[in-house]
Amino acid sequence: MILFQKIRWKNLLSTGDSFTEVDITSARTNLIIGTNGAGKSTILDAFTFGLFGKPFRKINKPQLVNSVNEKGTLVEIEFTIGRKEFLVRRGIKPNIFEIYCNGEMYDQNSSAVDQQKNFEQNVLKLNYKSFTQIVVLGSSTFVPFMRLPLAQRREIIEDLLDINVFSSMNEVLKVRLKEIKDAVRTHELNTQSVKEKIELQKGFISNLEVKKNKDIEQKKSQLREVLDQQDNCRAKIVDATQMIAEINEKIVALNNPEKRRNDLRDLSMKLKRRVTKITGDKKFYEDSEICPTCKQSISQEFKLEQISALDSKIREVETAFADIDQRLAEVVSPLEALQEYTDGIRQCTEVTYTQEGVITTLDGQRKVLQREIKDLVDDSTSVKEEAKKLLEMTESLKTVTNSLVESRKQLDLHITAGLLLKDSGIKTRIIKKYLPVMNKLINQYLNKLQFFCNFTLDEEFKEVMKSRYIDEFSYENFSEGEKARIDISLLLTWRGIAKLKNSVDTNLLILDEIFDGSLDTVGSDELSFILRTFNDKSNVYVISHRDNLTDKFQRVLQFSKPQNFSKLEVLEAGGPQSIPQGE
Repeated sequence: MILFQKIRWKNLLSTGDSFTEVDITSARTNLIIGTNGAGKSTILDAFTFGLFGKPFRKINKPQLVNSVNEKGTLVEIEFTIGRKEFLVRRGIKPNIFEIYCNGEMYDQNSSAVDQQKNFEQNVLKLNYKSFTQIVVLGSSTFVPFMRLPLAQRREIIEDLLDINVFSSMNEVLKVRLKEIKDAVRTHELNTQSVKEKIELQKGFISNLEVKKNKDIEQKKSQLREVLDQQDNCRAKIVDATQMIAEINEKIVALNNPEKRRNDLRDLSMKLKRRVTKITGDKKFYEDSEICPTCKQSISQEFKLEQISALDSKIREVETAFADIDQRLAEVVSPLEALQEYTDGIRQCTEVTYTQEGVITTLDGQRKVLQREIKDLVDDSTSVKEEAKKLLEMTESLKTVTNSLVESRKQLDLHITAGLLLKDSGIKTRIIKKYLPVMNKLINQYLNKLQFFCNFTLDEEFKEVMKSRYIDEFSYENFSEGEKARIDISLLLTWRGIAKLKNSVDTNLLILDEIFDGSLDTVGSDELSFILRTFNDKSNVYVISHRDNLTDKFQRVLQFSKPQNFSKLEVLEAGGPQSIPQGE
């Protein structure tokens, strides 16, 4: 239970720079009176601003600041929950939001928004809407329960029954459900992907075997071609060798014409030298008269004899030249044949050398091909590696399949939980359980307020009202006084349910100008009686313009506005007590 003890405020609306303080628990029934604009309803704005950071009336938050001082707005609220004592301080200019629990600062590490959310969910356990439905019944900006949309009606009832946790759980579940659906989809994609990879790997391994056999066959074919080329080269070498042998036999048959030619050329050179000497001797005898050696004269007869002998020798040499030319002519044909045979031997030799080089090159290719064929035949490493990868993929498929099965189980579980956490699920069952109690309390309070009809809320919080004269009608069919009785009955019912559930039970109840509105004298009297007797632990505050109600309340708080600043006087049984307000 939230037990509000004190509230004080300054520089709020028409309040000046000194605190206005109200001791909440000082009296059980309290009447707040004053003229229009004196500051009676400021306590409502002080409570909602201090607790929720927003005014109760339809004004902007900056308008809460006192228009004269223009700064220093501050609200402090003291309350207890069990053994914990709380103090909330909230201000404008400067902005302040501080929560103290048992004298220590509470949750200052988070942002103001998160701090407020945590404060409402974990400390107060009620929000602004619930507060205004359970604590406040007003005539100006207050929206009665029956004029709220059905969704907001349900939200308030869930707060009362403390089942909004299921809504929070449902929101968390939606996020988790989305995550699980994404996980299922991911696992499905992963499973499909692994299956496709396995099929591709199987095909790849099969292709490796086919390619290996194809490569071996191709290498063998290339090897056969190399061996055939080597055999062809060897055949060409054999043919060339045989041809050389045949040519050599023909060369031998020519009887070495080169030697004969060379011998004839040597003989011709010797004859030329002899002719030169004979011709020189002849010229000597023709031209000389004295012997150069003995210095004796040479006779004419001796000259003629010597010249004749030399001419005879010249003729012999010329005959020999003719014979040599004849023999040289005879050697030309064998020499040409010899040249032809030599060219043939050279060509055959070149063929032999070329084919031997080709054989050597082909032999290198043969060895490479034989090694590659052997490696291909012996090598199963790549196939084994790919088979190992296939095994790993198969194990991976088991893992992702198990993850998929588990995710689908989680999905089914969360879908089932989602059905339970929907509005039509467990919350509806709880609401069904409490609806008869709610409807009973509502009708009890209506009867106490002299309003006799059968009022029922269904599971969707739509109203059904019946009377003996009219079978069925709605909230809008009633007069404003009758609507006020319904609103009051609902407020008191919600407080009773909150107390029953111990969810958002509080000692504070504020009625803003309820007695000034549509209630007639009978309704006012009955309401006064109810407020005095319905709950010993509640502190009721009634805001009113009527000063003829003072005898019905234990304490009277009177607001006035001298010098444009609100002033509070507390009137009690022991006599009036003045509480001056700073300006």
